[in-house]
Amino acid sequence: MNPSLLLRTVLLRFWRYKSKTIFMGLGITVGVLATVVLQTAAGSVRGAFSSFIERSYPADSVVLVAGSGFMGGGLGRDNLRLADVETVANTLGIKEWDPIVQIGLQEVKRGGNNVRVTVSGCSERAESVRRRSAQDGEFFTADEIKSRANVALIGPTTAKTLFPGESPLGEKIFINNVPFQVKGILEPVGVDPHGNDQDNAIEVPYTTLINTFRITAISGATFIAGDRSHVEEARNEIIRVMREQHQIGEGQKDDFSVITSALMQNLLDKSFRTFNIFVPLIAGTAFLISALVILSIMQISIKARTPEIGLRKAMGARSRDLQTQIVLEVLIVSVVASLLGLLLSQVGIALVAPVLAAKFGVKHVSAPVLLLVVAVLAAMATGLVGGILPARRAAKLNPIAALK
Repeated sequence: MNPSLLLRTVLLRFWRYKSKTIFMGLGITVGVLATVVLQTAAGSVRGAFSSFIERSYPADSVVLVAGSGFMGGGLGRDNLRLADVETVANTLGIKEWDPIVQIGLQEVKRGGNNVRVTVSGCSERAESVRRRSAQDGEFFTADEIKSRANVALIGPTTAKTLFPGESPLGEKIFINNVPFQVKGILEPVGVDPHGNDQDNAIEVPYTTLINTFRITAISGATFIAGDRSHVEEARNEIIRVMREQHQIGEGQKDDFSVITSALMQNLLDKSFRTFNIFVPLIAGTAFLISALVILSIMQISIKARTPEIGLRKAMGARSRDLQTQIVLEVLIVSVVASLLGLLLSQVGIALVAPVLAAKFGVKHVSAPVLLLVVAVLAAMATGLVGGILPARRAAKLNPIAALK
């Protein structure tokens, strides 16, 4: 058959039977839309969690947390002392470590502005241990930590709230009516995967925090183990020293947790296993339903076109020509429907992006090229699955029986 004539014939059928054509392509469009949007959203959220883990739990660090729960809390959450952390550092010979001292949301005032901000304490080593420096001003010095100076580092969000349109450096803020001088503005890190704005924060010397607010127990500490290959060994040693410090006997439960980047990544992988099964299952179901719809419509179409097929075969049309026409019809519908699905998926991603940014701290949302290719190939396969059987049925029709 002449290729141009074949194409005109196929397009003419689409125009005459617009409703059937739309129904055939609708499932594929939905399948491509669901595949791209859901996989992109899941991948972006996973990426945000991975970035958070890399920032909060560097690969060369070990984090000691108070409490028997994996992320703190539970039994013994008030049992961790600064002396415990110092003993661990001295026993293991760790030079780079930083205590985690937290007092949560506090009332912070500056002039007529009054806000609630997360306040925590750190040492001068936090700049290298936590990988977060000051973008303006200066970080704490060892002398300020030792002298329990009333100085503070504030996050960018806090700076904008308390000092709109002006520099906060050198200015005073009051944390629970205690004056602190702003020494610097912390580097922005954005929203964490739990939707908390990490830039709405204030850091003060941990010694000042302990002394001013009469803190007896700390939240934890971050230790830099040095070589990444020594992280697991350092973790085991920290557990051993802490059990000795807290006199925990054989078979008794720890009242602390020791976390590494590898443990957090493993937890993340387990958490996203459901997504890895659930999302492809949704997309696969949409494509399967689409294939069944195409199959049903094409079967009905072949039955209605039986006299036409019989006449064409009687006039010399080959079975291969009939199969080619029917498969081409399905493929054209699949291609157009998948392209429409890709276009709608970009709209869907644009609508989902602000929600992901606000809820999970996702900064950039874009569909990987490989995902787009896989979605289109799945659409093509769906069309072929739904079209091959009717095409074979048409090719096997006996022209004499069909004309009757």
